[in-house]
Amino acid sequence: MADYYVVTDLGTLPGGASSTAGDINDQSRVAGSSQVAGGQNHAFLWTPNNPLQDLGTLPGGSGSDASGISLCGLVAGQSDLAGSGGKTHAFVWSNAGGMQDLGTLPGDNGSAAVAINACGQVVGNSSLSTGGRLHAFIWSKAAGMVGLGTLPGFTDSGTHDINNLGQAVGYCALAGVANRGFVWSSAAGMHPVGTLAGGLGSDAVGINDLGEIVGTSDSGDINKPHAVLWNRAGVARDLGVLGGGTWSGAFDINVLATVVGNSSYAGAGSHAFVWSEKNGMRDLNALIPANSGWDLQAAVAINVAGQIVGAGTVTGQQHAFLLTPQCTP
Repeated sequence: MADYYVVTDLGTLPGGASSTAGDINDQSRVAGSSQVAGGQNHAFLWTPNNPLQDLGTLPGGSGSDASGISLCGLVAGQSDLAGSGGKTHAFVWSNAGGMQDLGTLPGDNGSAAVAINACGQVVGNSSLSTGGRLHAFIWSKAAGMVGLGTLPGFTDSGTHDINNLGQAVGYCALAGVANRGFVWSSAAGMHPVGTLAGGLGSDAVGINDLGEIVGTSDSGDINKPHAVLWNRAGVARDLGVLGGGTWSGAFDINVLATVVGNSSYAGAGSHAFVWSEKNGMRDLNALIPANSGWDLQAAVAINVAGQIVGAGTVTGQQHAFLLTPQCTP
């Protein structure tokens, strides 16, 4: 673990005032969304030494967001489109083919993609505006969009991430009942992840290629969840909170078991964190130059090199950031 990070401001698309990062791959390419002139958000792709690239929208659309990027640079997200009545459709974008509409599950009228792996498998959520049901899906070029179902006793499901082995994680929901995290594979189907001792619910948000999962669980108070790491045996570990905080959440984990997320801290608000077995949970704001002007609020993804992306404020505006670990000076 490096002792400090260099901060790169990813900026905004022309005419925009804000941006946020969604994911980073092992080639240091970043996908996210930025405001554009007119106030809408557009999905972007950032690559080293190049400005943000506007990925546009599906035909007739006005806004889009990107949440995932694959090893080869395929981008997954959501966009509205002409005639959708404001609903969005999941998309996959490639440099060669542009933005492809993935459609919805049968009977639904909206969808969003949240993650994509090196094999081009996409996970996301499909929904019907009437009734509000949410249905987790996996999409591949060969099979199209397939629903993942729910855990027994639950009515809704949503996904957050998929690893390169095709294991997906997310949550199931039922009105009046705490959500329960799940892990899914084509071979084993959907299985619940546990909670911390005394916990009422959980949410599985990120998974690495070793099958280690991160997310959140409470310990009896659903308003005070803690970031959690589930090892390959499914045992939940409380990662704690930043000093003086009451809640935290983990968003991603790399193959070295370094975890990123956000936590409340003394004085309220949200700070981005990085966690490792060696150093525990550390406030990323304490690991960047003191005069940077940044307030790092959430870290959402980390790659194998330890580069971290997320969102924070600088000069009073919300911008996407990239943190690159450096050797101790």
